[in-house]
Amino acid sequence: MNKLFDWRTKKKLTFFLGSVFVIVLVVGAIVFYLWPKASCTDGRQNQDESGVDCGGPCTPCVVNPKDPITLWTRVFEIEDGLYEVAALIENPNISYGLSLLKYTFKIYDVNNILIGVKEGQTFLNPNDKFLVFETGINTKERDAVRVFVELESISDWKYIEEEKSSMVVSEKSFSRTPFPTLSARLFNQAIFSVEDIYAVAVLYDEDRNAIGASATKVDIINAESSYDISFTWPPNVDLNPYSSIVFTRIDQTK
Repeated sequence: MNKLFDWRTKKKLTFFLGSVFVIVLVVGAIVFYLWPKASCTDGRQNQDESGVDCGGPCTPCVVNPKDPITLWTRVFEIEDGLYEVAALIENPNISYGLSLLKYTFKIYDVNNILIGVKEGQTFLNPNDKFLVFETGINTKERDAVRVFVELESISDWKYIEEEKSSMVVSEKSFSRTPFPTLSARLFNQAIFSVEDIYAVAVLYDEDRNAIGASATKVDIINAESSYDISFTWPPNVDLNPYSSIVFTRIDQTK
């Protein structure tokens, strides 16, 4: 009787263990099949990566990036109480950029009282020198004397393969009639069309002080083709520039 009992117990135990083995095998196979393959976007450090989704077979990791540098800021009066602001910013990182850079302009009067604030955002290409420009700042007829720009703290740098600009600026000319206008020609040297070209013009006096700025955007320039652009200012703005620079940018972070 005991032998029969022991045989039945062993048989049940064997059946149970066999069932568990089959279940584990099936679940393991399903998990193995459904588990995402190692990639450079899986949020894990694998496949010989030196960081999460960077290094090894992925793009290089970001190491000790340098903060962007503000080279200068300017405030331009358009009419009583209405101003435009600009800041020339440089990204010293050769291979690191940013999809979104937020900034805040703060305008002060002669008594160092804050009289205007303007927020904005842009992208940050590697090894880029560019102008951020904002318009329509109303100080309620209070005179603006100086402006500062604050850049939001950056923590999400990413490695970007640097691409040299394919845009060449030529044939610049300034006219004061019927209103201040800077005309220029953009030439796309690339063998493919380029879309969403951002252009900002800066006017300088003899001492290389910025006296005016204006911005425009071109939707597309075909391969090896030119496109005429113009930058304008209100008729009441008295401008007599000694020189000018046109900055062009194409978002490399996309």
